[in-house]
Amino acid sequence: MIKSAETNEEILAQIGHDLKGMLARIRSCNYTLYKNFEKDLDEDSRQFFQTIERDCTAIKSIIHNMISVDSCFEEDAMQAPKTVIINHVIRNVVKEYPARTFKEKNIQFVYEDIDEEIAIYVDEQAITRVLEQLLSNACKFSHPSGQIIVKLVKYANVANISVSDQGIGIPKKLRPYIFNKFSKATRRGTEGEESSGLGLYLAKNIIERHQGSIWYESQEGSGSNFFINLPVRERI
Repeated sequence: MIKSAETNEEILAQIGHDLKGMLARIRSCNYTLYKNFEKDLDEDSRQFFQTIERDCTAIKSIIHNMISVDSCFEEDAMQAPKTVIINHVIRNVVKEYPARTFKEKNIQFVYEDIDEEIAIYVDEQAITRVLEQLLSNACKFSHPSGQIIVKLVKYANVANISVSDQGIGIPKKLRPYIFNKFSKATRRGTEGEESSGLGLYLAKNIIERHQGSIWYESQEGSGSNFFINLPVRERI
């Protein structure tokens, strides 16, 4: 069984690698065609190119989540824990997150840091994945020209990270399912963006593996605030 699981994981990883390569070529061709014909395009044609780019970004995220879903339950799920300055990690994610959807929707980002540098022992790659997921969701459910606020505060021995948007919020009927695997709360974004229903499920498992917690507050029609608490410590 263990050998079979390892083989399946290797197969999934290879398939994911191949699909990501194909998506990268599609995005590259799409970008090249857009730039070559940009001056002659009408608004409808521009929208077609933007839709291709947006869908490629969504598919890449889905592939990544599908491959990652089982790793949340492995005993060595924290693959490379180390002491990092969480302020820097958050700042880099906000600055470098590559989704072009942000540019298309003209989303404004505000990062509210604190003066104190907070050292914390985490798997930086895993925490980065969680932050990217929260940013992706915030953008997905924000209206064009909206604002997303990422904030870091410290309470005693806890680092609190929040990601807040002014978007469409979460309907009450969907709230019990938000962190479920293949969630019933899956829905399209304000510009038709797709979702796999795995992102927040993965985020919750990653945060709990770090002995932290994740929760949210939301008002339908007024936006959502997602919060993460992580223990402040330089070693476990």
